Amino acid sequence: MFDQEAIIERVKALVAPLLAGRRADLVELTYRFEGSRMVLRFLVDTARGITLDELGRLNQAIGALLDERDAIPSAYVLEVSSPGLDRPLKTPLDFERMIGRRIKVSTAVPVAGRRELAGELVNANEEAIQLKLDNGEKTRILLTEVVRAVQDVEI
Repeated sequence: MFDQEAIIERVKALVAPLLAGRRADLVELTYRFEGSRMVLRFLVDTARGITLDELGRLNQAIGALLDERDAIPSAYVLEVSSPGLDRPLKTPLDFERMIGRRIKVSTAVPVAGRRELAGELVNANEEAIQLKLDNGEKTRILLTEVVRAVQDVEI
């Protein structure tokens, strides 16, 4: 048997320079059985979003690099995709990218009297975000208090 976590860490280290060179960020990397096959799935994004063409080019470049370095000990399927509009915002960078956009936030403790807030993200840093609520009020939320946050996408 092989150590999936060790493979994930090795792959991250190999691919990090390639992604940095293309100004793409690794949002999530998984390596697991899906049905009868192993799937190595990269979720990547850029500050301006990512196109299908960019995802295709990244898929080819990552695949070539992993094959060249023989990084995966068995057969696998490589998928490189966007995290999607409804992905959870977790890191300070995730929040910084959403500045100026509307987000929904659930908190562990009440903030401004509520645990569910929505509004325009006006500021984000390593420790907190600031939302402009629909009533115009601005409120600060510590990242340690955020249970879940997503972009508020209107369809």
